[in-house]
Amino acid sequence: MRPQRLLLLLAAISTSFAAPVINSVANAASNNTFNAPVAQGSVFVIKGSGLGPANIAVSTTPFQSTNLNGTSVAVTVGGTTVNALMYYTSDAQVAALLPSNTPTGTGSFVVTYNGQTGNTASHGIAGNNFGILTLDSSGQGPAIVTFPDFSLVSAAKAGNCGGPLTACGSANPGDTLTVWGTGLGPVNGNDASGTGLGQNMADIPLTVWLGGVKAEVAYQGRSGCCVGEDQIVFKVPDNTPTGCAVPLVVQIGTNANTVSNTAVLPVAKASRNCTASNPSLVAAEQGVMAGPVSFASLSLNKRFNNSGNGYLDIAHFQFQRITRYNTGTQPFFISYLDDPPLGTCVVYNSLNPDPNLPIAGISDLNGGSSFTIKGPNGSVTIPGSPGESRTTMNSSGAFLGPGTYTVTGTGGTDIGAFNASLTLPQPAVLSSPQNGPNFSVNRANGLTVTWTGGDANSTVTILLQAAINQALDTGGTAACLVAANAGTFTIPPYVLLRLPSGPFAAFEFMPYGVRSTFTAGGIDLGIIDSSHDGTGFNGFSLN
Repeated sequence: MRPQRLLLLLAAISTSFAAPVINSVANAASNNTFNAPVAQGSVFVIKGSGLGPANIAVSTTPFQSTNLNGTSVAVTVGGTTVNALMYYTSDAQVAALLPSNTPTGTGSFVVTYNGQTGNTASHGIAGNNFGILTLDSSGQGPAIVTFPDFSLVSAAKAGNCGGPLTACGSANPGDTLTVWGTGLGPVNGNDASGTGLGQNMADIPLTVWLGGVKAEVAYQGRSGCCVGEDQIVFKVPDNTPTGCAVPLVVQIGTNANTVSNTAVLPVAKASRNCTASNPSLVAAEQGVMAGPVSFASLSLNKRFNNSGNGYLDIAHFQFQRITRYNTGTQPFFISYLDDPPLGTCVVYNSLNPDPNLPIAGISDLNGGSSFTIKGPNGSVTIPGSPGESRTTMNSSGAFLGPGTYTVTGTGGTDIGAFNASLTLPQPAVLSSPQNGPNFSVNRANGLTVTWTGGDANSTVTILLQAAINQALDTGGTAACLVAANAGTFTIPPYVLLRLPSGPFAAFEFMPYGVRSTFTAGGIDLGIIDSSHDGTGFNGFSLN
């Protein structure tokens, strides 16, 4: 082929690529796209399409070049444009470092791939906004936190515990730990050259909240090893609540845009194996460590009737066997499942939170062809099927009420006969807040919720959701779990500040949650529980 024709062919190929399309920009650790400006000197991710090659390309020298396999990212603030330092590139996602000398304000992000420049995406840029790295890189679930020997804090202690990146069990009060992430703030110099590595950024007004308790911080700054990677060294307070999913949050100052994602950390006393806050999971932890787990979950729930007023009574049954876990996740698995300790809150990066369980294989079990549910208002028989099923027990919500309920089944090919019982309490009654024409919430002041009644053996759940727009397609959810007989709870400011401001907020008070366990042949764990959707309203403002 003549050189001229080869050049023409190459030109035609290069221009045939679709222009890059940016869908979102986020801190690489938190992965949160709302109310979360990217900090100077931090690692960020861009998600979209046509951003890079079909197969991911990772730089062998991260953050040393502004171009990787034909991909580059330019960020413009005002009249100043900087070129990001590349980490990896692929068709759907790109990661890079935002230079420390990038001006703050509203940035315009543009990706160029193989000469094609895509759309412009606007995203905030701030001096500080820390994101906590999590085990599955989603920004939710177990945090990447290490002991002094760089072993990982985990719900259960693995057999190979010892040395960097091995799972060595739960944190204990008094432990000195390191939480890893990105976004503490800029360095004074060239990021690529390693300026600021290992230097304490002591002037940043930073707070670590562990289970709602303020932790003492010994170091906050760049790691000693890696450009763009930050670490915070803190001491676990003596009065930290215990559990396998204790909320971990980093707040910088009091500004709404400087509260990290919520990750979770297992905390125990006098043991490296945490005790689940959800008592029905206590027996499951060692079973998960041993391998496959067969379970039966029976839920009797009162749910809002979306087609009208009132409630539906729903039975949600699961008979399944977890056959495989994502590699290396078994010591952390219970942290994905567990409730936060009573009196604490978790904020999710979604209006429809998903636990994103690290399950690589699951199979359905046959627990029987029908089940009978008896209670104070009579009995109903519902059909059974292998795996997961949902059945409306009563379309007007007239079946479930205070009293004791039994679920019986004659068993199936995989699970033996069983008899499970659960007592539903009189539901707590919300006192405040109440919706009204002038109701709004100042996030910096927190929100006090009060109620009457409440059973000592149950919990109430307080949900606060906030969307960024009227489409209600993007936003966050704060979920707080409280003892039902407490009568009052104040959602802390740092929880509310994580949610976006605006007039698209919703509140829900779920007046009880109860659970118990049962046994049956063929399963390792049997759980029966119930919850009540309760009282809710929407259309008010978070300020």
